[in-house]
Amino acid sequence: MYRHIHQIIEAPFVSLGPHQVRQAIPTQQLEQFSPFILLHHFDLTIQAGEGFKVPPHPHRGFCPITYMFNGRIKHKDSLGNEESIGSDEVQWINAGSGLLHSEEADEAFTLSGGRFQGIQLWINLPASEKMNPPSYLAIRKNQIPVIEEEGVRIQIVSGTLHDQVGPAPSPVTTAMMYLTSNASYTLHPKNNEHVAIYILEGALQINETTNASSNQFVSFETAENPIALHATENTKLLFLAGQ
Repeated sequence: MYRHIHQIIEAPFVSLGPHQVRQAIPTQQLEQFSPFILLHHFDLTIQAGEGFKVPPHPHRGFCPITYMFNGRIKHKDSLGNEESIGSDEVQWINAGSGLLHSEEADEAFTLSGGRFQGIQLWINLPASEKMNPPSYLAIRKNQIPVIEEEGVRIQIVSGTLHDQVGPAPSPVTTAMMYLTSNASYTLHPKNNEHVAIYILEGALQINETTNASSNQFVSFETAENPIALHATENTKLLFLAGQ
């Protein structure tokens, strides 16, 4: 018995400055999926010298997180942090009582250009934590616990998945997952959590019956049952689970 699928949503395009990105939440079909309040998927080809920049803007009361799957991004904020992360690395901000930050393709990547792919996810904070001091953490690839099986690689960024604990300071579980074609993996999330996956690219058969593919957000009903994934193509996805 598997955990039933609640909804499958095709993430529509929205404008982010001159660029088009996919917005999986919020949409007309799903306003939010607590504690997750926004998910943007960017997948751009940056020409050499072209660059990518989001100018300074404020955040407060939630965690805006950037998961880089391809490329390099530079962060600068009002706390004095200025740092770049690359592929398979994560920028974890707890905006707390408020901060300003900007993001752009870092200098070395701008010179060379290339694929620039990742996810920005906003995770809501409990009311009791919204006015805590803000913080920033760059999470390097070698700091992220990895589950590896045949054809499967899972990087646990935050929370706990199958007894592995991520380095980000959050009880919410997020993990970057890679499955090669024909690989299978079964997830065992906690029974009191909202659970979803977002497929950046590729295609899956879920729970042996349902197909899902690139740019789709799949949410599940709250239950104690596992979730079975079988990749029918090489697949990248982000796994989300939180109260």
